[in-house]
Amino acid sequence: MTTTENPTEQWDVFISYAREDYIQAKDLQDALGEYVTARGAAPRIYLDVSRKDGTPLGADWQSFLEDALPRSRHVVALYSQTYFDKPICQWELHEAYNLNPKEGGRLIPLLIDPGAVAKVPYIVHRINWISTNRPRWIDEVAKALGLRAAESRTALRFATPLTDAVAGHTLPPVTVTGSAPGGATPWPAGGTITVSAEPADAGLTGTLTAQVTRDRAVFTDLAFASATSGVRLVATAPGCEPVTSEPFEVRAREERPSWDEADRPVVTTRGHPVFFPDGLGLLVRDGRTLTVLSEAYEAVAGAELRERPRLWAHGARCVAVADWSGRVILAAPDGRIRTVDLPVRQGARFNVPGALAFGADDVLYAGTWAGTVWRLSLDAEEPERVLEHRGGVQVLADGGEGLLVGGLDGGLAVYRGDRVAAEHTLEPLLLAMARVRDFALVVGERRVHRLDLAGGRLLQVDQPVGPVTGTLPGSRLTAVIDAGGQGVCFDAELAVRAGFRGVPGARPVAAGLGGRLLVLENPDGSHALVRDGRTTYVSEHPMTVSADGGRAAVSDGERLLIVPPGELGGTAPVEGGRA
Repeated sequence: MTTTENPTEQWDVFISYAREDYIQAKDLQDALGEYVTARGAAPRIYLDVSRKDGTPLGADWQSFLEDALPRSRHVVALYSQTYFDKPICQWELHEAYNLNPKEGGRLIPLLIDPGAVAKVPYIVHRINWISTNRPRWIDEVAKALGLRAAESRTALRFATPLTDAVAGHTLPPVTVTGSAPGGATPWPAGGTITVSAEPADAGLTGTLTAQVTRDRAVFTDLAFASATSGVRLVATAPGCEPVTSEPFEVRAREERPSWDEADRPVVTTRGHPVFFPDGLGLLVRDGRTLTVLSEAYEAVAGAELRERPRLWAHGARCVAVADWSGRVILAAPDGRIRTVDLPVRQGARFNVPGALAFGADDVLYAGTWAGTVWRLSLDAEEPERVLEHRGGVQVLADGGEGLLVGGLDGGLAVYRGDRVAAEHTLEPLLLAMARVRDFALVVGERRVHRLDLAGGRLLQVDQPVGPVTGTLPGSRLTAVIDAGGQGVCFDAELAVRAGFRGVPGARPVAAGLGGRLLVLENPDGSHALVRDGRTTYVSEHPMTVSADGGRAAVSDGERLLIVPPGELGGTAPVEGGRA
């Protein structure tokens, strides 16, 4: 009998049984779980109703069985009188017999009912079975399956000391190592380690299963949802001795920083703050009211939206916001502000803004779902119609020599004036576009598209996370996040520079230092500050950071406090540091 692993095999053991014999089948699965393979790992045992190694929920069970049998190294058939009365069992036995090599060893019959001997079909009667009446029958089964006793399993260890944590904040990287007796290889290729928390109501989140590299796995995005005392982390891996950490405390979030120091600006205004690009003033939204705060954080201008905001854009000095009705407000930190209601094109059924993009000299381009692109500025009284894009507008950018328009049809058009110079097919849902040096980066739901503006070459790569639900383009790093809260920041070369994790449904709303500081808005209205991939501060109220990373504005619901981000926990990134 050979036990050489085939890379196409998914399971070590397939248990074939009648439904009436489920208890015996489950007991066999549990008993074999106490053994290990020749590689020292726990055996992968297919039991059709197992949550871990059975037929996945929603799968066609018969098709899955047909695929699982040839992908199993061994088939253990539980011979009982009921087994031979079941058509599905007969089919599994017949398939296992056909897969059994001439020398045998793949089909292992296990006689669990002596009364079933008379029902064993002639075709498999010559294959010796193992009877559960024998004293050490489980050892015989294990030997036939190429399994051995697990006396020398790999031992896990937390290499990172865990002292305490703060609810909602990302833990420092947690490293789990493994060592095997006698210097044996701790894990086979592709091994994984899983971490969990005790008690479970501490709400451990993050990437809870990590790939082993050499002799360790590193968890970089673990966090706890709530404050809990006496928390322990538990690390487990197939075929390994689990390990439990020393108890530590998960503390409640502290309300920092202090609002009482006289040398820090406190603005008596409520709402969502947005820094102007130079970081010296704020545009604050309270419901539909926008207020411009100057460099001295004094209210110098205001305007009203008609509907809830849909889009934001940042220029060299200005900030623009468009609502769902087609109203666009353009504001500068010196108090200049202009409100424009985009005209409705004759025959258009809707006037929803699809994208905003700044060009040179803080000229703003606004494209609508209907396909009209308008040009606005603080110096012009009325918007100027620039072009009509028949595919509608999803995303928009100034390409230098003309506009780049991503349509509702998933295509990207390169304009020279009002004429299309080139077209590219991207994907149906486009979320954002930005010009970074000589490239246009287009973020789609499933792919990232990079267009070389000089050579016209289009590069398309799959998103490094699941289907994207939120994005925030930056001057150096673009942040994307999926529905589960997993996010990454990548550069113009499409290289991932940092990974981070927010709560499910979080979306990036502000960035500093080109994307190395991020602010995430959570579904419950709270905001989290993420630095170098770690959440280091969570506020129950709105928060933002300046583009240069020098200032943060934090609300307590009634006032705004302006502080350096370094006072909000963690160590602030610096220019020239790790991206």
